[in-house]
Amino acid sequence: MADLSSHGVVAVVVKDGKYLLLNDVRDLMYGKWAPPHGRCESTDTSEEDAVKRETTEETGLRVTPIRKLLTQPADTKVKTVSFWHCEVEGESEVVLDATESSEYKWCSVDEALALPLYPGTQIFFEKIKNDEIQI
Repeated sequence: MADLSSHGVVAVVVKDGKYLLLNDVRDLMYGKWAPPHGRCESTDTSEEDAVKRETTEETGLRVTPIRKLLTQPADTKVKTVSFWHCEVEGESEVVLDATESSEYKWCSVDEALALPLYPGTQIFFEKIKNDEIQI
């Protein structure tokens, strides 16, 4: 198993062709938008476990990771981050963790790129727009 101690994950949650984005309330990236994300913890046995845990913690949603889309240098706290395409399991509503996010939106690629995004999230959505990543 790979060392996940300095690695993070991003859950690219897609529903009806739109992407789930959260508005961060924490000091480091206050007011920036990004998909559910976080660092891998010692209890995570895989990136997929971390994706599921972080998404549930931040949004209340249960997701199924489909495939890894991209790994790149991280914006904060960890060295690298992987973006995972995820689908929502069942019919549930987003319930935010108010200590991490103030609001959420389901956005098209163009709507996402019009928001103030985390730098790595900006790169990710530009790659989707430029057909460098297919979902």
